[in-house]
Amino acid sequence: KQWYQRRVRGKLSTPNPDVISLETPSNAHTLDKDYNGMGVVYVGHIPHHFQEKEMRQFFEQFGDILKLRISRSKKTANSKGYAFILYENEEVAKIVANTMNDYILCGRLLKCLYIPMSRVHKDTFKGASRPFKKIDWQGRARVERNRVKTSEEQQKSVKRLLKKEKDRRRKIAALGIDYEFPGYAAVAPKPSSKTTFPEEEEMDVA
Repeated sequence: KQWYQRRVRGKLSTPNPDVISLETPSNAHTLDKDYNGMGVVYVGHIPHHFQEKEMRQFFEQFGDILKLRISRSKKTANSKGYAFILYENEEVAKIVANTMNDYILCGRLLKCLYIPMSRVHKDTFKGASRPFKKIDWQGRARVERNRVKTSEEQQKSVKRLLKKEKDRRRKIAALGIDYEFPGYAAVAPKPSSKTTFPEEEEMDVA
């Protein structure tokens, strides 16, 4: 238990909105003033399928939860596996931390730690009331991949393929292999050398 608390405190000492600094904090950056009498619990090793709804339903059996926030990746929106819970009563938060620490939930060994309000950063529960929306990253990537490329993007792709093919030919020649193949250079579309001018508007002839 002691080694895990040191590990969690080390994580909490990094400059991050999810964390609590172990240095002597400034009152302007903590929740100590506005949340007197309340308590915060850190919950780690959360099961992957446990989202905000399941977390609230499970931990509300101990007391009223004012705020709950699961830390998520900004890129994928997936859970990082730990959360912070704000209880209305400080004693309830301490009971939760003592009771649920090392509790096995869905095959995961929960790690809970009570955090004094003087150590809780003011941005810890930022966005806690915002509903979670799962991002369809595969759908976005599919749309981006299938969209029609502009002429400039097509030319960049051609140049990239020609460069790779040139490097491949050079490597083959360096090995002493006399091998010729048409490759992409034989069928690659060449940029037009014609100069185009904007069409002049037809003038009415009286």
